[in-house]
Amino acid sequence: MPDDKPNALEDVRKGLGLLFRAAKTTVESLPTKDLEDVVVTSAREVGRAIENVGKTIEREVFGKKGGEGKTSAAASKDEAPAKDDAPKPPDAT
Repeated sequence: MPDDKPNALEDVRKGLGLLFRAAKTTVESLPTKDLEDVVVTSAREVGRAIENVGKTIEREVFGKKGGEGKTSAAASKDEAPAKDDAPKPPDAT
């Protein structure tokens, strides 16, 4: 009776081979025109994702609440920070 267990290492090798083949085919079919715009947009989206992670960590770990919508709008428009971000007086701790 042959061994019915799948070989995990062989499955990983085949899966990675298929992923690399799909990636290569996709890259070959991509238009190279406007590549700079794609890179800039991608970098902007990565920056937004990192900002969202930072805000979530700040909210969940440090317990800061409120004013996040204003801060996000000000940061995206390169304006002055929202009033919620202003330093608090020493007695307000």
